[in-house]
Amino acid sequence: MQSASERLSFLRRRGGVYLNRARRSVWVHGRDPEDFEAIAPLLRWLRSAVATDRLLLTSARSGTCRWLRARYPNDNVLPPPWAAGPLVRRFFRQLRPVMILCIGAESTLGAAVLEQARRESIPVALIDAAAVPSSTLLPYVQHLCVRTPAVASQVAAMNVAGTRIHVTGALRANPGGAGACPDGGAQSTIAAIAEIAAALPPPGGMPDRTAPRRMDQLARTAVGRLIIATRRGHQLDDLGALGRRLGHPDTILCLGNGPSSEDPRLLDIEHDTLFRVNWRWLHRGVLTRPDMVFVGDLRTTARLRSCVFGFRTLAWESEVLLRHVLLQGGVRQIEYFTYERVSPFLSDGAWPAHPTNGVVMVATAAALQPRRLIIAGMDLYLDPRGRYPGDPAPENDFPQMHSREVELDILERVLTSFRGETVIIGEALRGALRVRRAHSATSAAAIATAEVTD
Repeated sequence: MQSASERLSFLRRRGGVYLNRARRSVWVHGRDPEDFEAIAPLLRWLRSAVATDRLLLTSARSGTCRWLRARYPNDNVLPPPWAAGPLVRRFFRQLRPVMILCIGAESTLGAAVLEQARRESIPVALIDAAAVPSSTLLPYVQHLCVRTPAVASQVAAMNVAGTRIHVTGALRANPGGAGACPDGGAQSTIAAIAEIAAALPPPGGMPDRTAPRRMDQLARTAVGRLIIATRRGHQLDDLGALGRRLGHPDTILCLGNGPSSEDPRLLDIEHDTLFRVNWRWLHRGVLTRPDMVFVGDLRTTARLRSCVFGFRTLAWESEVLLRHVLLQGGVRQIEYFTYERVSPFLSDGAWPAHPTNGVVMVATAAALQPRRLIIAGMDLYLDPRGRYPGDPAPENDFPQMHSREVELDILERVLTSFRGETVIIGEALRGALRVRRAHSATSAAAIATAEVTD
């Protein structure tokens, strides 16, 4: 049952109280979890077919939004805005949709949203329509994907051009229930939406607003710089300072958040320093006393103590530290290290996609040149057990703001130059690097990876 605070939070988001932003989005709107389950193949296709950092998934039902946040944690999930001009304009300005998909004939976003889409020349498509949509909706929709020829004939009788109508079949095995997506319906819908995707403008030149950025903007002002300068904590300026703080580690265990981060073999492997990412592992009870934690989640510094925090870039460092002071009651000063201070290797613009905090963790550990480096939990969203240990959601797609190829490229370069022993636990990463080395022109300089036997 939904709590009063959850209901209030949902209403506040409809009223414009949210931090979500994106450089550009594909906006998908539905009513129930079954709607989004039905179009799972389409969502998977959109991730690779359209250049966006995240999908924007909306529903006017709070329960559906809660389900979406659990199922698609790397995407933007919000209710649509109330039908007021300023709220609608802000929603478009923050999330920057380039295409809008509505699931089902009854899934309407309202005239205010559709008018704004028309003003901004954003194409709208209706998919998996089992009935004729409202006549007020038709002028705004460029493509209508309907289930049957009978519905297509009825829509055509309403003076809708035949080029806008596509008979795609039902997107669920049982149109009256949840069901799985038949390949035929999914592929026909994808083919129709591909026409829209092909005509979308390229993403170049759009500012990076993939995370809540207000603190980033404040951090760049004189006031923000002053706050950070007086309250920033203990900054470790270089690798020498970090090494001294960590006691010049001999063996560093680097744990990502994938299923292999809880491999039973890890409990028997000796290490003197533990690196982790964010805080998801905190309540799992496995290896919960890290010496250094790399920050990608804005809540990390408030949830953890007694460790060094790691950042990839100076801009992200400033934003997190300012948020820690102003919004999280961060009166305690924290210790931190920022990779960009010692190398531009992982900086913004150096790679076609943002490196994950996992590879920043490994790059930092390798740069300290311990005798032994152990890596686990870096499963590249390839582990059949899912994204995280104990995660019941089957969704295991690689986040759009990152790239598996970028991750592997960085890891290969880092581990090739590492002079110590490398142990990789988790067949997903070990196998991906093995395949990459087999097809690499630099295979002669392959990483000497010590395999851990099952």
